[in-house]
Amino acid sequence: MAKENDLFAGPGLKADLSPMIDLVFLLLIFFMVAANIITFPKDPNVIIPVASDAKVPKLVEGRIVINIYIDGTIKDVEGNTLSTEQLTQKVSQVKAGNPNARLHLRAHRGVPYKHIQEVSRASAAGGVPTIIFSSYQTSK
Repeated sequence: MAKENDLFAGPGLKADLSPMIDLVFLLLIFFMVAANIITFPKDPNVIIPVASDAKVPKLVEGRIVINIYIDGTIKDVEGNTLSTEQLTQKVSQVKAGNPNARLHLRAHRGVPYKHIQEVSRASAAGGVPTIIFSSYQTSK
């Protein structure tokens, strides 16, 4: 009478691990691609300034990304042009859904300060006083 463990230990029975290894590599590639999709879209028409003391913010969740162009035009990441009143409404709507909302401001490096000040005031009026200014980090 054969033992129960002897059923699977017969001659010529080997486990082929190559499909499992292929699956692991496919999952690895999937998660690498998915991690790159999580970032917000960057408008190539907005050339942000360079700063030697720039720091990369850790928390991405709850950001309201706004672009300011050289002519003072304000756009969201979808490409919709916003007035300061529309920006205040947008910020207050996001703030209602997420109390930790912050404004991520991507201003063109040559934009006059008055346009940045208008966006800052609109954001504060909408209930979001915290602003993250976008800049490229340089080596020190």
